[in-house]
Formats: sequence, C-alpha cells, structure tokens
Amino acid sequence: MSEPSNEAAQNDIRILIIDDDSVNSTLAKDVLQRHGYTVEIVSNPMRALEKFARNTDCADLVLLDYFMPTLDGGQTVQHLRKLKPDIKVVLFSGAEEMNLRRIMMQYPIDAFIHKPLRIDEALAIIRKLVGNPAAPVVTAPV
Repeated sequence: MSEPSNEAAQNDIRILIIDDDSVNSTLAKDVLQRHGYTVEIVSNPMRALEKFARNTDCADLVLLDYFMPTLDGGQTVQHLRKLKPDIKVVLFSGAEEMNLRRIMMQYPIDAFIHKPLRIDEALAIIRKLVGNPAAPVVTAPV
C-alpha cells in the first residue's frame, strides 16, 4: 500500500513570483512546480499589481524580488498589502543577509529566501507560511 501523496494538496497553493530576473525566477518556478505548487511569474511589478488588483485570490504567496526597475519590492509589498492584508510575502533576493533583514524591518515581509533558490530553504519557508504539510525537507550533508 503506497502512502498518500501531498502533491494534490500542494496543487491548491498558488505562488506568484514578481521578479525581473528571468533566470532566477524561471529556475524557482521549475523547482516549485516539480514539488506540486502552481507558479506564475510576472517580471514587471506594475503588471503584477494590476493582475493582483483584478483578482486578489490569484496567489496564496508572493515571492518578491526587492531590486527591480519602476517599482522596488518595498513599494510593491505595500501595494499588495493594501489589496490583500493577509497575503504571505517572501523576499526573494541575492542581497547580503544583513540587507535582507534591514529591508524586512522596514516593510511588511514575512520571510526571505536567498537567490539562487535553495530548495530546502524555500520549501521549509513556504510550508511554514501557507501551512501546507509537504514532504519532509531533505538536507544535503555539509
């Protein structure tokens, strides 16, 4: 008898990636989709906000780059929170950790994930924020 898959439960979790870096966002999308999440990428923060304003239920969690043209991650998260105060927002950045923590103190951001995507870190944070009991995190030996 096989164990039930968590993939069906994860398919209910929608992740919106707002990032102008197509390499990192595409890698993240591919990895997260392989783990059963529904993922969409919007490279322009203004377009992402327009999409979100039309349907605030289009995402359960937003992976948000901070350094983007036209509108930075701080401004973007403030607009997202006005549209849906309880949306889970994760900073997705290659910035140094001290910078990430400083940004999180300034803006209503729930967590951060490093670029390039670290699979174990990302899955653990996403599970924590959306309450989805996905498969256990497997860490690589150091």
